[in-house]
Amino acid sequence: MTSQIEQLHRRAVLRMMAGASLLLGASAALAVAAPAPASAAQAGWRWCERCSGLWFSLNGTRGGCPAGNIFDGGHHSTGSGNYVLKTIEDGGQGQSNWRWCGACQGLWYWGNPTFGHCPSRGSSGHTPFGPYPTISAYYLIEDVGNRDSSGGQEQWRWCFKCAGMFFDGNSPGASGRCPKDGAHHAVTGGSYVLRQTP
Repeated sequence: MTSQIEQLHRRAVLRMMAGASLLLGASAALAVAAPAPASAAQAGWRWCERCSGLWFSLNGTRGGCPAGNIFDGGHHSTGSGNYVLKTIEDGGQGQSNWRWCGACQGLWYWGNPTFGHCPSRGSSGHTPFGPYPTISAYYLIEDVGNRDSSGGQEQWRWCFKCAGMFFDGNSPGASGRCPKDGAHHAVTGGSYVLRQTP
């Protein structure tokens, strides 16, 4: 009698083990079949309420703001959303050659033969390097025919004097402060779209 009960217990244990291995096999198959996640775009970009420029806020520094003063020369993010920029690795649509400046923390365009005018480095221009020997390269989404999807905030512009990105959607005449001559200058019709995290 005892041997029969032991055999029943052994069979029950074997059945449970077989069932568990089937479940594990199925979950492994599901894990293999799941698509790989896309590269994550970079959040932490902010609009500066003083110069209207776009700057990266997660480096522990507020960089250099052309509207700053000797007591407080950094960017301010009061009233800003959290903007997300696609890196080159993310792929998709957009204009390349946008870079982060390791000096002023701003976003600037490297597609011209000039490095612009940096609020931290003056006429030496922006630098494509930060504290690490790498170049951060971004796609910026233009609003004419090359979006990945609808939505986003329009009226971001490139200033052809300082080479920086600034927001031009506030009241007329409030386009911020350019480090070169005090007022940003945008190319007519050149409007970019930036996305924000919810």
